[in-house]
Amino acid sequence: MNEWPVHSFGNAPLQMIDGDRGKNYPNGTDFAADGYCLFLSARNVTKSGFLFEETTFVSADKDASLRAGKLLRGDVVLTTRGTVGNVAYFDEAVPFENMRVNSGMLILRPDPARLDPRYLYYFLRSDSMAQQIESLTSGSAQPQLPVRDLSNATIPVPGMHEQHAIAEVLGALDDKIAANSKLTQTIDNYFMARWSALPANDSLEQVKLTELVGDVIGGDWGTSESAAPSTEEVLCIRGADIADLQGSGLGSMPRRFIKPNSLRRRKLAHMDLVVEMSGGSPTQSTGRVVLITNAMLKRLPLPLSSSNFCRIVRLSNHRNAFFVYALLRESWTRGEFFQFENGSTGIKNLAFADFCATKEVRMPGLWRLQEFNRLADGLFSQMQSLGEESARLMATRDALLPQLMSGKLRVKEAEALVAAAV
Repeated sequence: MNEWPVHSFGNAPLQMIDGDRGKNYPNGTDFAADGYCLFLSARNVTKSGFLFEETTFVSADKDASLRAGKLLRGDVVLTTRGTVGNVAYFDEAVPFENMRVNSGMLILRPDPARLDPRYLYYFLRSDSMAQQIESLTSGSAQPQLPVRDLSNATIPVPGMHEQHAIAEVLGALDDKIAANSKLTQTIDNYFMARWSALPANDSLEQVKLTELVGDVIGGDWGTSESAAPSTEEVLCIRGADIADLQGSGLGSMPRRFIKPNSLRRRKLAHMDLVVEMSGGSPTQSTGRVVLITNAMLKRLPLPLSSSNFCRIVRLSNHRNAFFVYALLRESWTRGEFFQFENGSTGIKNLAFADFCATKEVRMPGLWRLQEFNRLADGLFSQMQSLGEESARLMATRDALLPQLMSGKLRVKEAEALVAAAV
């Protein structure tokens, strides 16, 4: 790295473009749940790239009237307010053509003839850049990284051949992780499709969902540190973790400490369901759900429990778990939970018992249910295997990143490590 030229961001071969400040939006009617252009907020950019769980759009006319913040393929997005330093790369894999960023983010647009966009993206994720961002960020209540301060940060800029090579090595790992994620989504879609086909294959008994539910247990947020009587360390599922857990990820579940009696009652086991009971948004209801399996639990270093914004749902018969899980997911997708929400403090609460008492369920025959369960068990095990592999690849990538960016590890050596990992 000592041989590489070092530039400040202010004189590096890139543009720094502010997001739109929002002054063109006098009211919320300019935004919609779908539309021509995705308007990104900080919640759409994480430490590991874009997240499209919650999205807001503007119309084509509104998009044309805005002056700043329009993304082009090859741009890198950096969050500069609130949670500072999250990074995402707008490459061909992103499923939206038109995107804008708000004023809490910055677009970094490199000159592709002098600065590889993927190299820039990986450098922004490096420890070296994280340390610079931390030193340049100001404000405690609302941390901010102004453009004028980011201009003083530095970036090593080796020759294009070296930039491409570093980006290719790290990109090969990310490509495999992305392929695993896509395969996981395909498996999940197949699971839901097979569930949807069940009613077409049988003469079904109709029951209320409440007849299938055995016990509903409130969560326990516990404490952040071990102190009597809260001495049992657990991983705690929050609503924010559920979308990742539905696939092959493990979310960002925090470690918490709860009482021994609470752990005995709330320790999650095979075929338990966890349902989000509080939260949501105007366009997204509460009621997201995750099914716990042995394959998931084996990946975790600690017992698993639930936050107090969720409920643990234990069915009267485990054989119905895959079926009810799919049913609840379909109900959420169809927006059925909106009519069972209440709350006047800004946080919506789900009247889950009322939903269960109202929801009518057409149960398949025992033989078809057992056949579906055997299929589902294999699919869920496969998704967890993909998640384990992706976790190993992420660890390899994160270990190689600082070594490559510092020049301590040569590309040829890294290529051999990546070949062994992939």
